[in-house]
Amino acid sequence: MADLLVRGGTIVDGTGGAPRVGDVRVRGGVIAEVGERLRPEGEREIDASGALVTPGLIDPHTHYDMEMFWDPGLDPLPNYGMTTAIMGNCGLGLAPVRDDVRDGLADLMCFIEELPFALAEQSVPWNWSTWADYHAVASQTPTTVTLFAYTAHNALRAFVMGREAWERPANATERERIASLLDEALRHGSLGLSSNWFDTDRNRELVPSRLADDAELDALMNVLARHPHASFQVLARSHEDRRRVLEKAHVRGVRAMSLGDGTGGVIREEGLTVWRLAGGNEPFQPRMGFDSTIAAAAVPAWHELINLCPHEDKLRRLADADWRARARHDWDHPLNEQNTFDESGLHVFILSDSETGAGPVDVSLRTLADERGVHPSDALADWVLENGIGSRFMKLVVRPDIDDATRIANMQSGFEDPYALMGGTDAGAHLRMFCGAGSNLYLLTHWVREEQALSIQQAIHCMTARNAAFFSLRDRGVIEVGRRGDLAVFALDEIETRPFERRYDLPDGGWRFSRPDAGFRATIVGGIPTVLEGVATGARPTTLGHALASASPAN
Repeated sequence: MADLLVRGGTIVDGTGGAPRVGDVRVRGGVIAEVGERLRPEGEREIDASGALVTPGLIDPHTHYDMEMFWDPGLDPLPNYGMTTAIMGNCGLGLAPVRDDVRDGLADLMCFIEELPFALAEQSVPWNWSTWADYHAVASQTPTTVTLFAYTAHNALRAFVMGREAWERPANATERERIASLLDEALRHGSLGLSSNWFDTDRNRELVPSRLADDAELDALMNVLARHPHASFQVLARSHEDRRRVLEKAHVRGVRAMSLGDGTGGVIREEGLTVWRLAGGNEPFQPRMGFDSTIAAAAVPAWHELINLCPHEDKLRRLADADWRARARHDWDHPLNEQNTFDESGLHVFILSDSETGAGPVDVSLRTLADERGVHPSDALADWVLENGIGSRFMKLVVRPDIDDATRIANMQSGFEDPYALMGGTDAGAHLRMFCGAGSNLYLLTHWVREEQALSIQQAIHCMTARNAAFFSLRDRGVIEVGRRGDLAVFALDEIETRPFERRYDLPDGGWRFSRPDAGFRATIVGGIPTVLEGVATGARPTTLGHALASASPAN
């Protein structure tokens, strides 16, 4: 039963308005009343005395496309107050798909988002072809959080062009088909189009969307412009690519977001209306290893060893003199791609986890190379030989040159920027690099509670109503009559962003990073608690969302 009365809390309604004491009644999954001292009507009750009652939190950037099939509980999202999450980001998605390129499409996501390919084979049903088919299938999987999905540019090109999507621009007939497939997706629940002008695949080939020409982009933007609910996002490596793609959206009035670069404001200064994912999450400290990672793309010898070399051959290659010579050369002459091995950052490249216990650990690669008097590539190769392929390293993302006042001012500018989306976490991806889920709670625990850099109503507005508005999810994000009964109940002094912990619960027996519960009194989806007193209830009251159905408030 989706009837609920949340009593006696302080309502922070998502609009940015002042908090007020009151009750919230949910009937049939929809907010029916908001007021003081509402009379119980026999529904389930939650006592929110001493706590805040807010709209359910919205994570605007995740990658649960595959994980929803093997972990529909979406751990630990509900324990961090999340009721809605956006996936299909970065030009990566599962539909449309055809049999002859399915493995290539799956590996593209598995490589870039560092997911086990075996789970893509074993746990994703793949019993769809078009995006409409995919939505129909995925909607049969009950989940704890309502997921909404973009349609991936890479998937569209691969479906129409097959393997040639990785090799050339589309011809006129193919462009028409690609645009038609996007139109179909937008009519069957898709949020919009996500495109990737940043990444290479496991074989260091450009991802298919990076081969799209102006004519293809024009055709896709024309489709988006016909669907008022739709938005466009792009992840781009160069400013030139970013501006060229975003300008095509701007001139057609398509809502657009620039991912991952922080330059949305710069492009706005050049005359384009562009949204961006802003910061505010906990400091990012990724853990990486030598089984698979995108982090070595700029150093071909290391990229090939980590991502293409059979596991049993890696130690032998690390000791090979010819490979070592090539690795030193590639290290000193990096490509313009992902590069964790960048020379300027070796002081924060920390050798953190030893498989054999040989060590040293908690030492930087810069220090190790200097102490041993060898090239950093050789120092790393020796360390892995001594400590094992299962060993790991981390990259500290710290800016000691920024003082506290500047740091706070930078964060406040993000909250005050009406075109900044807050709280995107990359949750569901990079399972052994970090646990993105929950990192956005830092907005509340650190920036509101500890730094007092903004008010609770400002933070909640940015994590709910503002995010909902960008994605045209007008049925949620605000506590008012007629909106969906998605709520979070918590006391600001009771919640914490918990540290990572390993959980050996993947279907293949492998491990991933997760987090203990954050201390929410309740997380509520459509009137049904998914978390009570910090404990998951086991309820899965929702499914993959339909963007058009959420484009206007519930009745």
